[in-house]
Amino acid sequence: MVLNLREIFKNRKRFAQSYTFKPEDVKLPPDLGEITEPINLYVEITKEKGGYMVHMEIEGYVVLQCSRCLTLYDKDIGKIENIRIEPYPTKDVVYLKPGDLNVSFYEDEEAFDLVNLLREQIILSIPTKPLCSPDCMGELGGIEKGNTTLGDLLKKANML
Repeated sequence: MVLNLREIFKNRKRFAQSYTFKPEDVKLPPDLGEITEPINLYVEITKEKGGYMVHMEIEGYVVLQCSRCLTLYDKDIGKIENIRIEPYPTKDVVYLKPGDLNVSFYEDEEAFDLVNLLREQIILSIPTKPLCSPDCMGELGGIEKGNTTLGDLLKKANML
């Protein structure tokens, strides 16, 4: 989904639209997880001095593998995000204030790729160590916390 921001904002200050993206449209890197169902996106873009403000409401799920028990589970990636987008800086060095950290950049105002921004937000919502539940004990789930010995682990793994 490529938007021509220059054309859209010739006669208006606000653009709002809902989209549904198929999993193959988003193309999440396979090592991060898999999108198996459509992702719904409501986007509202307003023109601001030096760029645009993008309000995104994302609804969907990504299939992740638990880093402890290795089971697959659905992670809700639904979120509301407000992001400022600006043209890429032309200076070699850019100084950012803390308020500038939620900024994305676009290369071409006439070919703004909304799917790239969506993909970026989905990737940012994926935990580095996904857990199917906060109390997941992993493959060694039957062993009590704090009382685990090497012998217990080896017995559990059928190595003794």
